[in-house]
Amino acid sequence: MTHKTVLTIIFGLLFCLCSYGQKAEFQEIDRQLTNNYREMLSAEYQLRSDSLAPAFKNQLLKYLADPITFRNEFDSLTEYLTIQISPDKKIKFYSWDDLTGGTWHHISCVAQFETDSGKIIVQQINSEREAELGDYTDSGVYAVFELNTAIEKLYLTIASGTHGSGQHHQIVQVFRINGDTLLKCNSCFADNKDFVLEYPRSEKANLTFDPVKNMLHYNEFKFDQEVGFCKATGKTISLEFINGVFTRKL
Repeated sequence: MTHKTVLTIIFGLLFCLCSYGQKAEFQEIDRQLTNNYREMLSAEYQLRSDSLAPAFKNQLLKYLADPITFRNEFDSLTEYLTIQISPDKKIKFYSWDDLTGGTWHHISCVAQFETDSGKIIVQQINSEREAELGDYTDSGVYAVFELNTAIEKLYLTIASGTHGSGQHHQIVQVFRINGDTLLKCNSCFADNKDFVLEYPRSEKANLTFDPVKNMLHYNEFKFDQEVGFCKATGKTISLEFINGVFTRKL
């Protein structure tokens, strides 16, 4: 056996040991996060709200900062959290309901993404003051698309949530990676706001995105003053992404 062959075998064994060690480490992270989330959900409300929910969130954020969690896919945790990955594998969105909001579901959402330099960044997407601000970012991302433009790559997310009273909502947001920050596009929709669709639980929004034509389609709902909630108009609306803005297609 030549000296070169021996070195090749040694390096191969070291690589296998390293890979096995990383896999075992990741599996332990997956196990810990899953067990702690399950423990949080089964706890009494006050304990969950005051202690376990914040503790789980802090633990998740700590582990997501580790590149090993970006390079691997959770087997157990994905049964409890909604984890969505962009087509180019550059961004992951983690959403979960800590069951502390009652009928107004308190859904947290964080993004884990890779910068051009290969650095892994974790950033919270939902606001902590939804009730105060009246926004709808306390929603779980269930779809991620790439929105390619002539200038840069954007990422479009569709998320859903509920603020109770039989009303659901869906929210569309557009992001781009800018250095170590995930920036939201505040000019991609009318009035420099997120696109939000509110509708009764008994109805279907049918909100979809066509990544080939860069178009959003959805059932239209309008607020009815007499009944006090949104009602379907029977129309299907289409918004096309033109010159950096989603514009209603006539």
